[in-house]
Amino acid sequence: VENKRRTVYGFVSRKDLDPLLALFDFPNPNATSEQRIVTTVPLQGLFFLNSPLMVNQTEALAERIGSAGDPAASIQKTYRLLFGRAATPQEIALGTEFLKSNKDQPWPKYLQVLLSSNEFIFIG
Repeated sequence: VENKRRTVYGFVSRKDLDPLLALFDFPNPNATSEQRIVTTVPLQGLFFLNSPLMVNQTEALAERIGSAGDPAASIQKTYRLLFGRAATPQEIALGTEFLKSNKDQPWPKYLQVLLSSNEFIFIG
């Protein structure tokens, strides 16, 4: 895909709502509402943990971060990229502990946890 821009306007079928939008509690396009109701449903968490899309994205993000070398520096880089802030000493310690305790693909799993966090999902 050459166009990597976000859009404000997009086509939404009133008869055939995209299942991904429905998963994230997309409002009924046949009704009007003065304000969007903020909700979370259990399926959202399951999507972040089990979706092939999320697994692929975390693997790509792990490559982008380049997790070779000092884990603390990589964790700091990750927090700046995902949250726009520095990681706290406690977050660095917890991240380092997580990475050391997981032998099979530790970085994608760690990134999957961060991408499913409330801070990332509701950033704003």
